[in-house]
Amino acid sequence: MKNNILEALEATTKATGMEDKRKRLIDHAIELFIRHGIISVTMDEVAKAAGMSKKTVYQCFANKGILVEAVVDQLIGQSKSIISSNIDASDNPVQELVLQQDLFKHLIALRYLFNDLMLKRYPRALRALHDFKSNHLKKVVESNLSDGVTKGLYRPSLDVPGTAAIYVSVTDFYLFNNLKNQDEIFEALQLFINGIITNDGRRLLADYGK
Repeated sequence: MKNNILEALEATTKATGMEDKRKRLIDHAIELFIRHGIISVTMDEVAKAAGMSKKTVYQCFANKGILVEAVVDQLIGQSKSIISSNIDASDNPVQELVLQQDLFKHLIALRYLFNDLMLKRYPRALRALHDFKSNHLKKVVESNLSDGVTKGLYRPSLDVPGTAAIYVSVTDFYLFNNLKNQDEIFEALQLFINGIITNDGRRLLADYGK
């Protein structure tokens, strides 16, 4: 019985240690990918940055593709957490859209990594990114728009699915294809909000702009 307990403790300690190494490698990989691009960074460079042997790196991630997938999963998780926090912190749909600027500040920092061009060699990671944008983010916006229409803050004639698709397309374009000045995305978001709000919504927006 005692041996079984000790073996279980050793297995737990080993698993925790491996998870810590994985987390450290992912964090260093993100830094390198943002600085140099996913394609040019090697597993050797990730190992060196993390202060680990190449053998340890491959024990955690069998190949670079799996590491890239883990990186994208972590960044998507962080993005979802930001979205959820903004929803929880908002008093109404207009404020929620304003607060979601935090999400785009996060994505701006990742725009040289978090896009189709950089992920073209890693289809699973690319699909995960597309699923986040086309499904999770779009559903969040659809929920916001529906709530805003119900509360009289957005135009009653609003095409909720179509408008949500426009929101995702506009942000995707500015973030990952055409961003020369990060203020562009916030100007686009401001125009989007102004295009859908009612007078009641506009009064709220004016308060959040102070």
